[in-house]
Amino acid sequence: MQSLRPLQRQAGATLIVALVFLVVLTAAGITAVRFATNDERMASSNQFRNTAYQQSQTEIRSQLLSLNVVANRQPLMSATNGTAATSTNEDDPNWVNSLSRFPSLRRPISLTSIVPLPTSSNSDNSQTNTIRSVGQLDCASFGKGYSFGNYTCQQYEIKATTRFGGAFSDQAQGLVFFNLK
Repeated sequence: MQSLRPLQRQAGATLIVALVFLVVLTAAGITAVRFATNDERMASSNQFRNTAYQQSQTEIRSQLLSLNVVANRQPLMSATNGTAATSTNEDDPNWVNSLSRFPSLRRPISLTSIVPLPTSSNSDNSQTNTIRSVGQLDCASFGKGYSFGNYTCQQYEIKATTRFGGAFSDQAQGLVFFNLK
């Protein structure tokens, strides 16, 4: 028959096992905190990106609604009579080398923001709104009807650029305006 070890000899082994278990739990806790912090950062970044996108889209829609009022159409006239765009003075690289397709392209002019930016502690938040005339086009391309010869159609681009909380959104929308000849 084997004799059991004395209780005093087993006390040291229990201490070592408890310390190893404590180290493993500490490492697991630190890893969990790191993952939680990373998830919060990603959620915050996603929220800023969504806010910037929604702000740009809301501004474009507000500008379009504003231009529906006759008293607010001065920006359209200014854009039509603006400086002609060339490949050397073009601000937007997306339009460089497009002058062969849009020979009447004008440089963008600034629009006053209608929708204010949401409040934030980040001082780097900004919004820039522009409109440009892309040129005249054939009104007959917009559907059926025999009175298209009575109108001139002018094509515009409205652009809203928003920077919010480090996120950036650059949205543009086309607009065709019908005028009586």
